[in-house]
Amino acid sequence: MIKVNLIGEAKREKAARRPLLTLAGANVNNYIVVGLIVVALVWIGMRYWRLSTQLASINEEIAQNQKEYDRLKPIIEEVENFKKKNAELKHKIEVIEQLKANQFGPVRIMDEVSKALPDLVWLTRMELAGRTVSLTGQALNENAVANFIANLAASPFFSEPTLRVMRQDQQGVFSFDLSCGFSPTPRTGSEASGQ
Repeated sequence: MIKVNLIGEAKREKAARRPLLTLAGANVNNYIVVGLIVVALVWIGMRYWRLSTQLASINEEIAQNQKEYDRLKPIIEEVENFKKKNAELKHKIEVIEQLKANQFGPVRIMDEVSKALPDLVWLTRMELAGRTVSLTGQALNENAVANFIANLAASPFFSEPTLRVMRQDQQGVFSFDLSCGFSPTPRTGSEASGQ
């Protein structure tokens, strides 16, 4: 008996019938896929080229900015040192001006108190607390204390004095304690007359 393989013949016929490359049917899909792959590769290549160009440009700009920074760094340090020295000098000037202002106050107080001090009155203590002057002293009579208070009130540097205590001892000497405000700038005529 002879055996015939008909299945193998059928496979050979199908393989013989199928064309290798044709434009009809399923082979067109292969062309489309290959075309899309080529377009995608071209787009990726262009995008890569564009991004690498931008990266090179940015790197060049960074290098230029770094060179400019390196060039300006000593100047920036010099400006910072100048600012620091300027601040130190301003602080020193403020301290000197404060010392001048404080130096003028006690001298002016002593001068004005000595001008206001009448005969028969002497001071035993004088204190300055802020802008308030406290005076303690003795006098031979009440009129001398009243004259001293009037003289202080007439001074443009003192506000109205306040007599806190006045008493007479056994020898007839009056002890007094008074306080008044002091201003380093003199009052004007209207301020002095208003008090």
